[in-house]
Amino acid sequence: MKRMSHMLVVLALAFMLALDASAQVRIYDTIYNAAGTDYELTGLTFTGSLPRYRIADGLGVSLSVPHYLNRLDFVLVVATAGTFTDLSAEIAVYNAWDPNAPGSVFSNLATSVTVPLEDVTTTGATGYIYQVSLPSGVVLDTNPNKGVVITLRRGGVLDNNLSLGIVDRLPNPGSEVVADLWYRDANDNGIIEATDARTFGGGRDFDNVALTLWATPVPEPASFLVIGVGLAGLAALRRRR
Repeated sequence: MKRMSHMLVVLALAFMLALDASAQVRIYDTIYNAAGTDYELTGLTFTGSLPRYRIADGLGVSLSVPHYLNRLDFVLVVATAGTFTDLSAEIAVYNAWDPNAPGSVFSNLATSVTVPLEDVTTTGATGYIYQVSLPSGVVLDTNPNKGVVITLRRGGVLDNNLSLGIVDRLPNPGSEVVADLWYRDANDNGIIEATDARTFGGGRDFDNVALTLWATPVPEPASFLVIGVGLAGLAALRRRR
């Protein structure tokens, strides 16, 4: 009986570690409130300048261990009235951001994926929140500065009726190297450069692209060891029975 109790404790510990490793957490947020229970799109707007179909942001993300990125939420803004079909978003996530770098301010690409978006019909400028599941195995390292670039198309063609929402608030969780800054590919060369940095006037102090990153911690080797011990113990228990 004592052996069985001990085995159950080991198994319980293994399963708790596994659950902890798979718990999805918000690591960057400008869409939801601090508790993550409701939307908080404070001061949502979009740029009136063209081109506006490729928008980016530098992200301050504090991670003590690497994480698997598994979902990205963003606000798509359709700037005019009409029915919009065959929409897609090319999403690129980078593990490094240097706002003063020559050439691209983002480097160390973590993933680049194109996803289809639902059709929409609008009567004027309208924002939509999309929740995009990303391929498994995308790792965010512990570098605190990252980048996200989103390029929007309709029927495979770049479309200035499509843009991203910008909010006037700091992320929670998350932090910023530059609090009031986002990027628009102003020269349309497909590269986000320092000269593409943009801000709004009129008392807007903390503008960020409306993004939320969801991720899970990458299990440490010790966690895998404990889980393995637990599974081996379970197998031994079954053989004894």
